Amino acid sequence: MRRASPFLLFAFLALLLSSGCWTFNETAYPSVTVAAAPAGTNVTLGVNGFAATLTEYAVYQEFRTVYVPGHCGRRYVCPGSFETVPAVAYVPQTRQTDAYLRRAKDAFERAGFSVGATTPDWTVDVAFAGPVGTDADTFRQLAWEVGTLFLCDYAAASWTAQLRVRDNRTGRLVYHNDYVQRYETNVVGLLPLFSISAASETSFAFMQNWCLSALTDRIVADVAAHFARSR
Repeated sequence: MRRASPFLLFAFLALLLSSGCWTFNETAYPSVTVAAAPAGTNVTLGVNGFAATLTEYAVYQEFRTVYVPGHCGRRYVCPGSFETVPAVAYVPQTRQTDAYLRRAKDAFERAGFSVGATTPDWTVDVAFAGPVGTDADTFRQLAWEVGTLFLCDYAAASWTAQLRVRDNRTGRLVYHNDYVQRYETNVVGLLPLFSISAASETSFAFMQNWCLSALTDRIVADVAAHFARSR
């Protein structure tokens, strides 16, 4: 019986690694329509909030000292040694972003609203919060991973938003709403554990951006519809 050559085994492993993973059972992105600003009326909005904290990982090259065991024979025992080897460290860093504020302002402007007035007539204020997770989500993730021998993974998270629209002349609250946006997905790969660990769809950053982008789009659509109805 012929044994597979090391080259073929290496090629097969490389093929598995390069195949990556596939996404299924993914939450559909909300379908929204932004109503145009009332014709003949200059609706001026002050858009505030939409702030989020992003976590990014800085990569640092470093060196670590590790112990390398010696080789033991039948008659001789060779002592181990300490060696210095290169290593990579990932250090989390957080920063504030106004990406969703800019996304909201751009969507309002494209719909015909004015967001650059010095003294706007109304203020749109939005506060994000999250992520919101549940024990059930954790149990589902473990069940998917262990039950499929780490070929599949599951992830879910939710973010919330609080919307308040006020009349700047009177300070009165004219429109408000609270939102919850949930995202969940499954991924599958050919290489146990390694394929699913490289999936971006189950990462914290991906789910955060997905949920906050969806919340921003939903809020802009609701605010635009409110002003379209009131005119």
